[in-house]
Amino acid sequence: MCLLVAWRAPVAAQVTPPSAAEVARGRYMFGATGGCGCHTPPKGQPNAGGRRYDGPYGTVFSSNITPDRQTGVGGWTDEQIITAIRLGRRPNGERLLPVHPYPVFNGMAEEDLRAIVAFLRTTSPVTKANQPKKLIPMFESVFLPAWLAAFAPRETPPPKAPTAGVPRGEYLIRAVAHCGECHTPRTMTMATDNSRFLAGNPKGPEDQAMPNITPDPETGIGKWSVEEIADYLGSGNKPDGDVAGGLMGEVIEGTLAGYKDLTPADRTAIAQYLKTIPPIRNKIGKPVK
Repeated sequence: MCLLVAWRAPVAAQVTPPSAAEVARGRYMFGATGGCGCHTPPKGQPNAGGRRYDGPYGTVFSSNITPDRQTGVGGWTDEQIITAIRLGRRPNGERLLPVHPYPVFNGMAEEDLRAIVAFLRTTSPVTKANQPKKLIPMFESVFLPAWLAAFAPRETPPPKAPTAGVPRGEYLIRAVAHCGECHTPRTMTMATDNSRFLAGNPKGPEDQAMPNITPDPETGIGKWSVEEIADYLGSGNKPDGDVAGGLMGEVIEGTLAGYKDLTPADRTAIAQYLKTIPPIRNKIGKPVK
């Protein structure tokens, strides 16, 4: 009997497939990130990677996050995908560059992360090899670990995601939509200057100027009402009749989902939170009207 037990073939663990509701929640949260547009080049296949980012560290290309098993994340476990999103580590231990904003994605609630993973597994696999990065010598072994230790923010995940009001808006702004990564000025170290949170960045991602979205009435969006901010997030229409362009236009439209797919309640919660942050006078290009 002992021999039979010893030689019994292992039984595969039963994996419960995610429910339709969890996949739908994942798609919604994926849209709340702006549709992870960094992983989709202009006019490219969603999530297939290859978008180029240049910086003082060198050049990197976004990764294929489709469920393709050879070139994407189809062979990764749920825990490995979550570790990459939240902690910036690949399954082989390789550290991701914080062009992928894992220090703030770390603040996403566990239930939302797992739902995003469930949704990603339902998307179309694309066989597309990742392009190699081109970094300055010793950046990954010396400079990046030191920078992360000294300057990287680290959002703390809540036990449960807030569901309404200003707390919900803060959660979406800081940990999910990661608005500070684009709209907060950076210091000489390339860390976000959180003393000027959301005060605009003259040289944001892809060298695009990012406007001041604090409630400063002259250089920010202080003259916009909560309703106008909420409408803008869904439609891209500004109060003065102009429309969102550039990267903001991309995240509103999204890839497989975007800000336009947020509920009116969530868009209102974001607007309400933006009204609570300190107004900072910081003119970026033309004043926001």
